[in-house]
Amino acid sequence: MVEHVTVSPKVADRDLPESVLRVKCRKALLDRAVEGGCMIFHGFRENKERKCLEWSPHYHTLGFVAGREKCRGCKRVCFKGCGGFVDRNYRCGEEDGYLVKVHGKRKTLVGTAWYLLNHATIRVGLRRFHAVTWFGSTSYCKFKSEKVKTENLCAACGGEMARCFHMGKRHIVKDIGSADYVPLFVDDEFDASGRPNYVDASGGRYG
Repeated sequence: MVEHVTVSPKVADRDLPESVLRVKCRKALLDRAVEGGCMIFHGFRENKERKCLEWSPHYHTLGFVAGREKCRGCKRVCFKGCGGFVDRNYRCGEEDGYLVKVHGKRKTLVGTAWYLLNHATIRVGLRRFHAVTWFGSTSYCKFKSEKVKTENLCAACGGEMARCFHMGKRHIVKDIGSADYVPLFVDDEFDASGRPNYVDASGGRYG
């Protein structure tokens, strides 16, 4: 089950570069058995007393938390010894000083992602700044598959359909060494059944 988790660094780390802070926050999540997910950077929090935004970098995470079901709905005030998420979080917090919180059940995962991304912090002017980064069991290097080669050839000329848009049945000789090669030809716009021999192609550089 995907959980909504926030991780906030200790005060001493708040002014670190975002790239460094992300690594430390990711480690804090992995140490607490957040096995994988996506991290969304938020740089500000609302100061309700002053009624303004103040710099307080943190990450919202949509991820998988091992042992969280053991803690959900538990009525005990449990910190040490149970082996659940609360136990791990408390012990890790004593060491690294990072605050990690698992929020309540989500009504919709898409709605939560939309809300978090809607006010995420983006570094303006920095090339390739990622609003979302993946880690753990869902990291980029985990999405690997065998290369699948597919053939989608044109019935007329035998070329790949990605580069050939001839839809008719007429065989077009492309080999200039062939006796049947014609450097210039005029083909019918429609075939015998009334279907178009050529289709419009859009997109790409000139589309």
